[in-house]
Amino acid sequence: MPTLTSLPRSAITLFAVLTFSFAGASAALAKKVVVGPVSVDVPDDFKDVAGDVPAIRQDSSGITIEASELPVQALHEWQGPTFLDFLKSLGYTDPAYADGALKRAGSYTYVLADAKGTKGPESRFLLVIGGEGRAAIVTVYVPKGEIANGHASRASVEAILDSATVVPGSAVAPAKP
Repeated sequence: MPTLTSLPRSAITLFAVLTFSFAGASAALAKKVVVGPVSVDVPDDFKDVAGDVPAIRQDSSGITIEASELPVQALHEWQGPTFLDFLKSLGYTDPAYADGALKRAGSYTYVLADAKGTKGPESRFLLVIGGEGRAAIVTVYVPKGEIANGHASRASVEAILDSATVVPGSAVAPAKP
C-alpha cells in the first residue's frame, strides 16, 4: 500500500485541496436566519416567503418554515391533550408529542402531525419555545411526496428545530436569508 510520501506531489496537492474544500462546504451550507421572533440555522438555499406570517422556503425540498410570537403563558398552556385537541380542530391529523426527539435544552413542546396543505398531504412539525422573556411557535411544513422521494427528511427538519432560538425583541425583523 503506498504511503502519503510515496504519492506524486500533484496527488497530495489534489487530496489537500479536496479535503479543505469539503470541510469548508459543510460550513457554507448553513446560515443563521431570523424568521419573525426566531433564529434558525438552515441550508443556504432557503428564501424569504411573502405573506402575513414570517416564513422561509427551500424550493428543492418544499420545506417551509413559519414562526410567530405567542403570549409567554403559551409555554405552559400549549401542552397536554387540550393542545392536541386544538390542533385537531385546525385540521391536523394524528397530532402527537415527540418528547425526546430533539437535542434541545430547556423546556419546549414538540408535536408531529399530518395535514392537508395547499399542494397536498404534508407532515407538520411544531415547536413551541421560549427565551428572552418571549415565546414563539415554529411550524415546519413538508410535503409528504418530498419525504417519500428523499428530498426532505424528519432528521433535516429536526436539525433545523434543534437550532431554533427566540431572539430579543429588538432583533425581530422579517426573514432575511
